[in-house]
Amino acid sequence: MCYNYIGDAMKDILKIVFLFCLVIVVFVFKNDISNFITDNIIYRNSNKVLTYNEYYLDNDYSYVQNIDIGSVENYQDILNMIYTILNSGDNNYSFYCDYENCINDIKNLIADNNTISNINNFVHPFNSFESINIDIANSGKITVKTKKAYNDSEIDYIKSYINDFIETNINDNMSNSDKIKVFHDHIVNNTKYDKDNTNDLYTAYDLLITGKAICGGYSDIMAIYLNSIGIQNYKITSENHIWNLVNLDGTWHHLDMTWDDPVASDGNQYLIHNFFLISTDELHKLDKVEHNFNINIYLEAK
Repeated sequence: MCYNYIGDAMKDILKIVFLFCLVIVVFVFKNDISNFITDNIIYRNSNKVLTYNEYYLDNDYSYVQNIDIGSVENYQDILNMIYTILNSGDNNYSFYCDYENCINDIKNLIADNNTISNINNFVHPFNSFESINIDIANSGKITVKTKKAYNDSEIDYIKSYINDFIETNINDNMSNSDKIKVFHDHIVNNTKYDKDNTNDLYTAYDLLITGKAICGGYSDIMAIYLNSIGIQNYKITSENHIWNLVNLDGTWHHLDMTWDDPVASDGNQYLIHNFFLISTDELHKLDKVEHNFNINIYLEAK
């Protein structure tokens, strides 16, 4: 009887020690445990609803497509998910990894950075990011947070400028090519390429306010205008340059306002149309250095 009593007492002591240790573990790691339970049990299958703003574009491309929000099952799903989030305009959204190498794929994507920047070219400039942060939780939850390239006051100014231009210069009798040309000429005649870029002028807002910008400002203002008149387009990036690719009546063409606004040694302003709605072959006959882009990303330009 004495032996059994001692054994029972030891069991009770061990239970108390175990419970005490469990309490300590829960206390120390309560945030991690709470997050894990929240992410994987409570909300695992009930994602936040993605919000779509007015600049969302219902466009799918060879490189990235809009995807049903939820989890990802392969690398292409990751690219599509990031595109969909950026394209929606939602600046804080989470999704889950659902395949073995998903976390490593996302880590490699973050380390590369160029791929995410390329995806940024396929969305409306008002939904494009200035900076992006992708957080990876132990639970497999991936959170994408962005800071937009344009704030509300800049967007209002640009929209007002373009709406005024359309009202004054565009009519239903014009072809799409003519609608593009009149805006192309207007921008080139009223702006100047910021060769030295001493003031870090790289947005459409900078271009309109100061009359100067680098290629990012030219390509953004054209993309915003094209979206305003319902013409599908996206931006192409090479190592040191960016310009527009435009879907004109079912055929894709290059449009580079920066190179149509040359910096002349005599100080005069010139308007040319060498890079206005041309094919890839025509583009590369004119220049294959600054316009040497990755055809595996911008597949519509083949």
